[in-house]
Amino acid sequence: MKSNAAGAAAPRIRIGVSGLGRIGWLFHCEQIFGHPDFELAAVQDPEASRLKEAAERYGVPTYTDLGGMLAGERLDAVVIASPTHLHARMTRDALRAGCHVLLEKPMAINGSQAAGMVRLAARRRRVLAVHMPRRAEAYFQHLCALVRSGYVGRVYHVRVGMYQFAIRNDWQALKRYGGGLLANWGTHAMDLMLALLEDEVTVVFSSMRKVASAGDTEDVLTIALRTLEGAVGIIEINHVSAVNPCYIDVTGTRGTISIAPDSLGQLRVRRVAPGSVHPRVLDPSLASAGRRYPDADVSFEESVLPVDSSRAVNVFTDFARAIRAGSPPLVPASNALRVVRLLHRCRRKAGKVQVTSIFDD
Repeated sequence: MKSNAAGAAAPRIRIGVSGLGRIGWLFHCEQIFGHPDFELAAVQDPEASRLKEAAERYGVPTYTDLGGMLAGERLDAVVIASPTHLHARMTRDALRAGCHVLLEKPMAINGSQAAGMVRLAARRRRVLAVHMPRRAEAYFQHLCALVRSGYVGRVYHVRVGMYQFAIRNDWQALKRYGGGLLANWGTHAMDLMLALLEDEVTVVFSSMRKVASAGDTEDVLTIALRTLEGAVGIIEINHVSAVNPCYIDVTGTRGTISIAPDSLGQLRVRRVAPGSVHPRVLDPSLASAGRRYPDADVSFEESVLPVDSSRAVNVFTDFARAIRAGSPPLVPASNALRVVRLLHRCRRKAGKVQVTSIFDD
């Protein structure tokens, strides 16, 4: 339990969890239940079997709807881990009930909904944080620290790739619930991209395709971004890929830092050796000397840096700090709003989802 400035123990934050699906149950409930800053006070889900399981596991009151939980319990905060199309209404209800909110990604179906949620949280003076777990990981925090220190010079190109082979046949494969790979994994990728580029995005290109999904949404997508200062970001997400070639590459004027998809515990760096690059004099003639292609004659340093595990951010410790101190959470709602708006631009640019079925062969 935390202590305040006078040394007295701060009361635990009474929190309820709405939505006992994959993330709500496996991540939020389990993390909160053993967290010293929080008391898991209640849970809500429309499925009776899930409520029975929660009552047996955690010994807390259970509710079939969020309104009932908000009215029946004295809550300080709520986790909303429901399907995307329910986020806006549930967040508004929780904020109006005086609760701080930790919201699952993506924040909302569209930018209009998300902006309204941000405004309401500000008016109610409540924390509205969005759960972007990859941002909190030690490898990404370590990567950002290196990039901001100028370790590879001025960054001008970032690539984020997420690949696997999976055929989605759940609600996240349906448009009407806010599904699709752009909203699901694209939210993660865009959040990481914006955290690394730290600049306004001025140009967007995107392409989306449905290859194997059982629903009506995309399972393959490519996004290209250009920032105000000219840096380029490439996002490739493919749920029908036989290979997994990359995760994150950050390239600057002095080298590249890479994180491989199967090696999240280390950062691979290839940098130009100090003092090994010299300006070249332009030869404007049409007859290349010795018929040779020019080269830079540069030396590189290669290293593998173990990820500093202490850099990981505990999402719930961070949320509690934001509630108690009034400081911004790791991912404030304003950041998540920017992601939602950019993803909407990507969908508009891509237009109709192209269909290339894997089952036609």
